[in-house]
Amino acid sequence: MEDWISDLLIFCAGIAGGVLITSVKPFFFAAKIRRTQMVAARARMLADLKEKHDEEILDQAFRTAEAIRGELDHSLDTLRKTLNTVLPLNTPETQQGIVGIQVAEPGERH
Repeated sequence: MEDWISDLLIFCAGIAGGVLITSVKPFFFAAKIRRTQMVAARARMLADLKEKHDEEILDQAFRTAEAIRGELDHSLDTLRKTLNTVLPLNTPETQQGIVGIQVAEPGERH
C-alpha cells in the first residue's frame, strides 16, 4: 500500500514541476526577446551614426575641393594677367621667334 503513496507523491511533484516550468518559462524568453530587440536597435543606431558621419565627411571633402578649385582658378587668373603683362602677344618680337604661352580658361579640361 505504501507503494502507491510514493507513486502519487512523485506524480504530484512532476505535475507541480511542469506547472512551475510553464509559468516561469515565458519570463526567460521575454527577457531574451527584449535583449534581442535592444541589440537590433543599438545596431540600427550605430549604422545611422556611421552613415551620418560618412555624409559629413563627404560634404566636407566637397567643400574643400570647391575651395581648392576656387583658389586654383584665382591663381590661374593671376598667372594669366602676369603672363599678359610680361609677354604681350601683339608685339613684333613675339612674331619673330618668341613663342607665346596659351593658357586654358578656368574649368576647361584637356
